[in-house]
Amino acid sequence: MKEFTGRVAVVTGGGSGIGAALSHACSQRGMRVAVVDVERDAAEKVAAEINESGGEAFSSVVDVRRLSEIERLAQEVDQNFGACHLLCNNAGVLVTRPILDLEEKDWDWSLSVNLLGPIHAVSAFLPRMLSSGEEGHIVNMASMAGLVSMPHRGLGAYTTSKFALVGYSESLRAELASKDAPIGVSVVCPGAVATRIAQSERNRPKELETGQGPTPTQADPNTAPAQGRQTSEEAALRILAGVQANDAWILTHPEMKSMVEARTSALLTAFDEAAGLVL
Repeated sequence: MKEFTGRVAVVTGGGSGIGAALSHACSQRGMRVAVVDVERDAAEKVAAEINESGGEAFSSVVDVRRLSEIERLAQEVDQNFGACHLLCNNAGVLVTRPILDLEEKDWDWSLSVNLLGPIHAVSAFLPRMLSSGEEGHIVNMASMAGLVSMPHRGLGAYTTSKFALVGYSESLRAELASKDAPIGVSVVCPGAVATRIAQSERNRPKELETGQGPTPTQADPNTAPAQGRQTSEEAALRILAGVQANDAWILTHPEMKSMVEARTSALLTAFDEAAGLVL
């Protein structure tokens, strides 16, 4: 997707962090933006900022776990702006507990937002994008935790969801390419970025509360400040550059390359060991 001016962007999780930065960056490039978030005030604030600066945006409150709400969003975008060109599946949550301490509700929340959310959005928007016949792009927000198991206690649920999203994104990209469809797919695997994901518990649905209280790193927002090597704005710029280049993987932290190399080396060693087995 080379051109942004006059196109339509849909950004889930658009009320804060990378999503808010993406919403603003898309508008600055001449796109009309649907700012989507489960937090009404946050989505409305970002949309208002875009409109006040001369752009075009509207906000929509959507729980990406619900396909019906995503389908409603797709209709709203059609009615307000027409066909979507850039779908940014950015909404995500973080549960930080050791795997043996995770309850079914933790898995439900993590997988339904981080994995089913993008799947729902693609199900609702991709047919419309293909029908338009125009060039477009899908961005799925994974993580470095989707490429390697991060050396931090309690990221099992998050890592599981992000590894799955990477596989889904690669499969979707391959299928669309095999059909010569004008829709690209990128999976973003950022390292530490200044966002509010460490405070995800603020948005946990009541029906998925576990009774365990906030997870350890989220008990006090001051114990998990919005810090990172990159700002959300820097990450957003890298993402849009990757969209224009039709990159399969969009990475933000080159210093983490060694972690992927170590994992890949271990896999290749396992193949060598398998080749040497005598059965």
